[in-house]
Amino acid sequence: MKINQILNSIIVGIAVGAQPILGYNYGAQKYDRVKQTLKIVLGTSVVISMIAFILFQAIPDKLISIFGSGDELYMEFACLSFRIYLMLCIVNGIQIPAGIFFQAIGKSIKSALLSSSRQILFLVPAIVIFGKISGLIGILYAGPVADGLAFTISAIFLIIEIKHLGNSTLKQNIVSNDSNTISTLDDNFVITISREYGSGGRYIGKLVAEKLGIKFYDKSFITKVAEKTGLSEEYIEKNEQKREKLSSLNTGYYYGINNADELYLKEAEIIKDIASKESCVIIGRCADFILKDNTNVTKIFIYSNMEDKIKRATQIYGLSKEKAKKEINRINKLRANHYKYYTEKAWDDYENYDICINSDSLGVEKASELICNTINDKLSIN
Repeated sequence: MKINQILNSIIVGIAVGAQPILGYNYGAQKYDRVKQTLKIVLGTSVVISMIAFILFQAIPDKLISIFGSGDELYMEFACLSFRIYLMLCIVNGIQIPAGIFFQAIGKSIKSALLSSSRQILFLVPAIVIFGKISGLIGILYAGPVADGLAFTISAIFLIIEIKHLGNSTLKQNIVSNDSNTISTLDDNFVITISREYGSGGRYIGKLVAEKLGIKFYDKSFITKVAEKTGLSEEYIEKNEQKREKLSSLNTGYYYGINNADELYLKEAEIIKDIASKESCVIIGRCADFILKDNTNVTKIFIYSNMEDKIKRATQIYGLSKEKAKKEINRINKLRANHYKYYTEKAWDDYENYDICINSDSLGVEKASELICNTINDKLSIN
């Protein structure tokens, strides 16, 4: 097990070293570089695994003697165990980098599945089943069986991903609000709006910005982050403000700052920079937390009941009622996970905000007026 850990650590080192290169180029849609990097990682890892395989099969007694010695029977069983249990260590050069690759490109579910497949999904059941059938020898053979099955899943995932890599076309449907409107109010202030999906929060924020004559920041952040990071706008739009729950399983071998972390850090930089320079409305992106120490920030949360959220989603996005409800729950869960991960607070906890508005109770127009009146009152008091 110790020798196997040394082998795996070398492979992990290679793959983790390439992780930022894979993640950046994937996000920037430079798929040729992704393929080239992956090819180098897999090629190097397989060569190392092949050398290890040869050593494990040819001189297991020499390797075992590093950790101690025993009588003839001890060495006979130790060598047998070594050769059987590590029979398919050669496939570690594919299975381990595959898990790190999928984390690097933001596909946390596949990464979590691959990272847990060998030890949890296959090895433990194989030990139980083969142990009952063939005793101790069966338990030893559980190792290569688990390695083989984990490799098969990894190879299938990799082949499918590489086959489709770069086939998707870039959709330029990002709408930016680059209005040159200058605030007619003397004091610099910021309004952050967190909102449930389908509550009309984004539209309320846009109305507030128009009424107060200040900048409105939502999807325009995508362009700004793309300029800062080199990641494509399509990739940023798909991956910002979202965090799968299974992402938390990607620890240990697969841990590191990935593109999701980079997006958050860059957006936080931009939010702080904007807040220091101009009055504006900022939608989502944990802006209320990022600017928590700023005294000129008004933090707002917009919510509504499920029936009205479904109604808005069906009208605006053309979804069926059933699909609308699923989409609302899915996106709100992703937003909550994202907020919790980076702030350690509950996204829908009203204590995080200065004002919480039920958009169904007031309507979007009156909700925007309420926010504007509150801002004007605060500024007049100051």
